[in-house]
Amino acid sequence: MTSLCLVTGPPGSRVLLSVTPPVVYSSNLAGIWAGDDHPLNTELKIPAAVALSRQNAEAITALVAKQKTALDTELRLESPRTATAVAMTKNLNGWEDRGRIGVPNRNVLKSLASELHRRTATTVFAVSNESAGAKAAATLSVTGARKSEDDKIHYRIHPDNQLPGAKLSTMTQSIAYRGIKERNEPVSRKATDRNIELVLSAVKAAFSSPATAASIWKSIRHKDISRNIRNWLWKSMHNAHRVGKYWEHIPECGERANCVHCGAEESLQHILLECPSPGQSEVWALAEKFWKQKYSDWPEMSMGLLLGGSLASFKDERGKPLAAKSRLYRILVSESAHLIWKLRCDSVIGRAGIPPTVSEVHNRWVKIMNGRLEMDINLTNKLKYGKQHVVTPSLVLDTWKGTLHREGELPDDWLREPGVLVGIASLRSRRSPSPPVGRRGRNR
Repeated sequence: MTSLCLVTGPPGSRVLLSVTPPVVYSSNLAGIWAGDDHPLNTELKIPAAVALSRQNAEAITALVAKQKTALDTELRLESPRTATAVAMTKNLNGWEDRGRIGVPNRNVLKSLASELHRRTATTVFAVSNESAGAKAAATLSVTGARKSEDDKIHYRIHPDNQLPGAKLSTMTQSIAYRGIKERNEPVSRKATDRNIELVLSAVKAAFSSPATAASIWKSIRHKDISRNIRNWLWKSMHNAHRVGKYWEHIPECGERANCVHCGAEESLQHILLECPSPGQSEVWALAEKFWKQKYSDWPEMSMGLLLGGSLASFKDERGKPLAAKSRLYRILVSESAHLIWKLRCDSVIGRAGIPPTVSEVHNRWVKIMNGRLEMDINLTNKLKYGKQHVVTPSLVLDTWKGTLHREGELPDDWLREPGVLVGIASLRSRRSPSPPVGRRGRNR
């Protein structure tokens, strides 16, 4: 029996766990070792676009190992991880019945299953953390790293194992809809592509952290973002709001394309960052003031940072993520930007173009931030809201620590204290106070 060990690790690191013969890979690097001067010894450099995850790279390494082993030779695949073993044993029949709809890395797993079906000898999947032969496998992986070109991975599927689709008996409406979406290629929108590029460059410059288009769309659904703001951000990424050039193509509505306050094109960027009327400048000044109660490094706001605020990733000097700081930034930017949008909608639609006063902007921002603080406090109640919605009390305390009103008078655990407010107070009205009212509502 030929025995192979498949091991995986986080991208950019090498994990040297193996038995005879081992498979060791680092990010997109792999080595197959079967013994000294053995013909199965192989060093691989998997294309980076293919090895996007540990599970995918592990499956690719298993596929290459199977392709190099004779079909009538008993094969034992050992790995410290269970992903490939579960995929080829527990999940295989169910995935094939549903046509592999919704299965990640299905091209690799489909070819791996085809090789498994073709084999006439026994194939065993096992979990092992043994380390014999690690040095030899590591040497092969280092050799593979020095290759100038990536190795080609062949996804061969034997005609006898080619499944045309899903079983009708196992089909559901959900599976069918997902299969239709997978077959239809996503439509490319120029405005969306421009916004994605803006976000990618802004996030990289502000937080020195790489991002992808997929991570942008995932960040919009972050649980720290309010549900109504998630929808608004999604439409903002697609330039789907009815502002600016949208009105130029509608008869008798062309004047709506320009700002009623300054006459400039009323684009989303103009509304959120540029318009001189009361709204955006006051809100961002409040957000910066609130942030600097606790931190000093307020990033200069741009459209890319505004749309990609959910990707904020602050770290300390040692590179350790600061979860509370990143969370406060996500809340502060998303709530402030959405408030500016609501203020503009109220002004244009409900008040005939009359802008809000500075005090009104101030008080509405304070009200929204107090509302988010109250929501966070409520979401620490596991019995009321359930585990899927709960926020850990320690994270809430760390998020708002240093930003509260009269915080020195509060206990360390203030989550059950009544009347906890943010550190910026509302502006009082300048109207004269009303005369005292008697017990029955009449002036005395």
